[in-house]
Amino acid sequence: MIGFAARGHRVTLLAGREGPIEPGLPAGIAIERFTPISVHGRFPPASLVLARRSVRKAVARVEPDVLVAHFLTVNGWHAWLSGFHPYAVSLWGSDVFIAPKKWRIVNLLARLTLRSADLVTANSQALRLGALDLGAPPERTEVVQLGVDLTEFTAGPDPVAIRARLGLEGKRVIFSPRPIAPLYRQSVVVEALAHLPPDVVVLMSRFRARPDDLEAIERKARTMGLADRVMVLPEIEQAEVADFYRLADVVVSIPQSDSTAAVLLEALACEKQVVASDLPSVREWLWELDPSFLVPVDDPGATAAAVLSVLAQSPDERANLGSRARQIVVERADQARGLARVESLYRELVGRVPRGARGHAG
Repeated sequence: MIGFAARGHRVTLLAGREGPIEPGLPAGIAIERFTPISVHGRFPPASLVLARRSVRKAVARVEPDVLVAHFLTVNGWHAWLSGFHPYAVSLWGSDVFIAPKKWRIVNLLARLTLRSADLVTANSQALRLGALDLGAPPERTEVVQLGVDLTEFTAGPDPVAIRARLGLEGKRVIFSPRPIAPLYRQSVVVEALAHLPPDVVVLMSRFRARPDDLEAIERKARTMGLADRVMVLPEIEQAEVADFYRLADVVVSIPQSDSTAAVLLEALACEKQVVASDLPSVREWLWELDPSFLVPVDDPGATAAAVLSVLAQSPDERANLGSRARQIVVERADQARGLARVESLYRELVGRVPRGARGHAG
């Protein structure tokens, strides 16, 4: 969204009436409020009717050329309820891999949304296949990688100021940048740490962590005698994110489910090795680099063993793998090329589908 605003497009964010807007949104992006579907309880029909009426009025006020829903669950449903075309759905991962398998109503709404969408984009081949299983039309479903900013995420010197600020001199660092939430299995990272030498520490961020999830991680670290080796930081400022990758000896990302995560690409772009869950979407990136970086979900022992193998690399091995990691991202996940690709798809969509057309597209 921010990237398209920077490219000169008129961008409006549709947001629920009470939904918070994160700070830092560029001034050029407008906000239009509407009454969303109530996702509490059993999705009462009245909620769907109210959301349908409200989102249609909001879209009519905005008069977009294309309506884009980021995340299939809830956001995608609103695009379908709007009756507006052309609309595109950008898939993220758990909206396809998890939610439709847990609830029948979510599965139904996912299928209705995908079948009617004029364009469906996925950031991995595995995610595209998952969307096809839910009824997305193959001819309107594309693998598109928005990628990362290759000027921001690069290899660089050890950030000695951050290291000193955190008291990490003489320590080897695991950076585990995923949110502290059950999906991302940060508790397994803590369990793996117990198998690693005492000079190894883990850095996490409390950004967006629910209080109970945060307390559970801190309690586990205390119970296992690892409280002094698990550092849960406040939100990391965007200007320092790349430096935290540079600080790391290894990056760990071991969620239960995943598509192509931005943190994976950011770490590779910074020439860092990543120990990650052995999931189809992740395999698309790491298999050619080194299959031993892929570990089973919920396996602290395997995770620790993979981390140890990275820590044991010689400087030449690190440099060689880092260079290969960077090249993979340059070739397949350059953000500038990704935005241009999506922009081209949206322009094609606008030219192909009459704006505001009702009913099934295509």
